[in-house]
Amino acid sequence: MKATDKRESDVKIGLALGSGSARGWSHIGVLRALLERGIEPTIITGASTGALVAAAHASEQLDALETWAHELTKIDVWRLMDATFSGGGVMRGNRLMRTVGEHLEDRAIETLPRQFGAVAVDLDSGEEVWIRKGSMLDAVRASSGLPGLFTPIFHEGRWLIDGGVLNPVPVSMCRALGADYVIAVNLSRSAAKSSRRKRKNAVKPQRHEGSTPEEGAELFARWSGLLENFMSSIRTDRQPDEPGMIDVIYATMSIMQDQISSNRMIGDPPDLIVTPQLDQFHLMDFHRAAEAIEAGRSAVQKIAAELPDGS
Repeated sequence: MKATDKRESDVKIGLALGSGSARGWSHIGVLRALLERGIEPTIITGASTGALVAAAHASEQLDALETWAHELTKIDVWRLMDATFSGGGVMRGNRLMRTVGEHLEDRAIETLPRQFGAVAVDLDSGEEVWIRKGSMLDAVRASSGLPGLFTPIFHEGRWLIDGGVLNPVPVSMCRALGADYVIAVNLSRSAAKSSRRKRKNAVKPQRHEGSTPEEGAELFARWSGLLENFMSSIRTDRQPDEPGMIDVIYATMSIMQDQISSNRMIGDPPDLIVTPQLDQFHLMDFHRAAEAIEAGRSAVQKIAAELPDGS
């Protein structure tokens, strides 16, 4: 472990979970691998999906979140998306958060057995906002307003958007909450090229129990292709491999977060970085939790020799 004035048993381990949409399920695998090695983060922060997993761990509900994640199918993901063409995004996120609330008990952040914080951004002032009190699930929703996709949320007098806009991997928040040793899980990557590779080399989706291949393809296409089909219908000059609206938003955010997370971790470096390999994961691949969780486990295994000693 990094040198410190404290006894090793007294060192507070912090875990900063980065934003990354569906790739965020890999945080569950990272946590599982750390806990199995006796490494217990007592301070945990997150942005976007990272905030959701962080909240589940801080409230001792990681089992419930993992069970729900494994159960999600493509059809479920589509049904959770409450599309809107008004306001500041194409999805409200209310239906999704109601469903999360059916699987995780909402609690006051101040009462959680572990320190938890979610990062968001004030849409008007551009300020980074650290949410450290009030409803745990409200904090998660406030941290998850991906610009252009999810509508902002009005929280304590502010319109808030995705914390990944300014702090994709909130190491600084972990430090501020008292962590002596910070492990960062970085999911950022430039998605532009891999997104196009995915379309060119598309793999036939696996069949899920409880639905026929035709039903799954039809229902999920109604959501995942909603904007692309709309844009195609009003344009006659679109090229076959031209990115759709969601592709562009997702790629732009990923490129931006790559640069921001790199710069922020230069200024405030974590003690250890875990980087799950999820190049072929797209924005809405929440039904692929098993793969993402395994990628998180594998990422910890690769840097196992660098981990601090468990208690």
